[in-house]
Amino acid sequence: MPEEKASQVWNLDIEGNEAFSDIIIKDQIATDAFSFWEKLKFWDRSGHELDQLEVKKDVIRIQNYYSRRGFPKVKVRYRIEEGNKSWKKKVVFVVREQQPIRIASIEFSFQEKKYQDSVLEDHRFQRTEARSEYQPKGIYETIKRGEVVSSYVQTLQNMGFAYAEVSVNARVDTARFSADLTIDLDLGPLTYLNDVSVGGDSTISDGYVVRESGLRKGNQYSLDAIQEAQREIFNHHLFRFATINIPKQEQDSTLDLSIQVHENKLRTIEASAGFGTDEYLRGQVGWTHRNVLGKGHQFTSTLKASYIEQTINLDYLLPYVFNTKSSFVISPFAQHLLEESYELSRMGITNSLIYRYSRNVTGSLSYQFTRNTELSQQQDESLPDTTQNYNLSSIQLSGYYNQGFGRRSQQGWVVQPYAEISGFLGTSTFQFQKLSLDIRRYTPLTSTTTLATRLQGGKVFAAQEDSLPNNIRYYVGGTNSVRGWSRYQLGPKRIVTDSIDTGNGEADSTFFSRYIPTGGRTFVAFNVEVRQDIDPLINNFGLTAFLDGGQVWRKHPDIDSRPLQFSVGGGVRYESPIGPVRLDVGYKINPSDADLNRYRGRSHGNAWDRIGIHVSIGQAF
Repeated sequence: MPEEKASQVWNLDIEGNEAFSDIIIKDQIATDAFSFWEKLKFWDRSGHELDQLEVKKDVIRIQNYYSRRGFPKVKVRYRIEEGNKSWKKKVVFVVREQQPIRIASIEFSFQEKKYQDSVLEDHRFQRTEARSEYQPKGIYETIKRGEVVSSYVQTLQNMGFAYAEVSVNARVDTARFSADLTIDLDLGPLTYLNDVSVGGDSTISDGYVVRESGLRKGNQYSLDAIQEAQREIFNHHLFRFATINIPKQEQDSTLDLSIQVHENKLRTIEASAGFGTDEYLRGQVGWTHRNVLGKGHQFTSTLKASYIEQTINLDYLLPYVFNTKSSFVISPFAQHLLEESYELSRMGITNSLIYRYSRNVTGSLSYQFTRNTELSQQQDESLPDTTQNYNLSSIQLSGYYNQGFGRRSQQGWVVQPYAEISGFLGTSTFQFQKLSLDIRRYTPLTSTTTLATRLQGGKVFAAQEDSLPNNIRYYVGGTNSVRGWSRYQLGPKRIVTDSIDTGNGEADSTFFSRYIPTGGRTFVAFNVEVRQDIDPLINNFGLTAFLDGGQVWRKHPDIDSRPLQFSVGGGVRYESPIGPVRLDVGYKINPSDADLNRYRGRSHGNAWDRIGIHVSIGQAF
């Protein structure tokens, strides 16, 4: 006889719970059932063996979870039900929560009365009190005691009481299901910074490190200021590690601090390579010196090359302008671009003042001057390209806001505004103003599903409308844009023809060659993408489904003559050590004749003209 299959937990349910969801309770127990994805793996129906001893322990775990959260008389039992097959079991935990203990009153008790009134009236203390987990009529959860104590201690330390201590005492009446709380506060002395010492491996002066921290002798102690100082040092390119500690000392009104730093390697060489359907093979090599002249300045030289772009950049960074949040970058460069409709060679310099207002918000003000040579593809391939030489001199302003900074996965809003004003100091061949905005939103739908959306738009205002160089115009389409189209292929196009000499003295014959994009002065584009992690089914893989759309207009938006165009599709993601490797396939919903290579009623394309295939590294946005 074949060996009987071990019982497996096919389903797991929670009944009777109202205060806490099924997901929260299931996270507290050891018994685990098959997930949706695991049930699809018909070739492997093991790994969730039923262990009744563990189930009984889970009953105690659930009871303890409730008890620590204010439900002292909770009752939990379980039952096991048979499935449609003998080895498929359903485990059901039944919870009787009963009445929780609620907070009847909260009082503050100060060991010393000197600062009592000023602390109670301070808006920071009042905000902490209003946000505290312990509120009158709220449930008294003993497990939240540490969190409450920590929040009050941090608030007092930000008010200058570096040695503050807080404790919570509770008088619980189990018969009435009520608790009276007393929060005891021992403030200690009001403290001010005295000496700040520097240790660790450093090739920069101690004074430089202290300046970069932003800490000053005589400043009132603040925990937030100490943490911000540590971040400022850590964010400096020279340092890979930084801590700020309070050395052992007597508790009085002055406080000494110790900064410990460890530097990055002063000189490094980095190289990378990749492949994408837009640029094909691309590579980059960079050399960095992080402490030029011993002043903490950074010099970087970078060479980038792909089928489309070749660039040499030299960046000189001054990390401190008027405070630790400000920096200045001088960047001379040379660039060669080979697009389908034009070829551009340019060289110039960009000077940028960058201000990092917070971890979420950064802004920059730049001045850029370039000398440009542009070769534009003519309509007739037998004619030589036209060459245009021009100078650009512009002021550029940009901003960056990321709501989800520091999170492992993308969440919340990302906003990137940009403005450019050309013609500065009369040294520019063209005068124009350029505005654009990029707004993104990442919304978790489940623990494995994310809805990612992006909306982009921009406009160029110019006095010389028809003569703007190709490089200044907007283009849409490609791997990181509207994915039904290839790079820059959505929007206005013009025909390129090929003339063939008949050789008999008659007029040359003209044949359709292709369409090339011409760009425009106004554009809008959007992306809606559902990202599904299927790691439980196939390790490190994910799936996407997307709807993209947009349009480019030569001058002003005109939906009637040039409506929005859309593409739908899907893709596969593989989480590699260098980022997500992705394959996306987009299908054009409403292509134009030019998109399908139709000319004068005759098709010069094939079925593949409706499809865009994109391979790259990194998410589309």
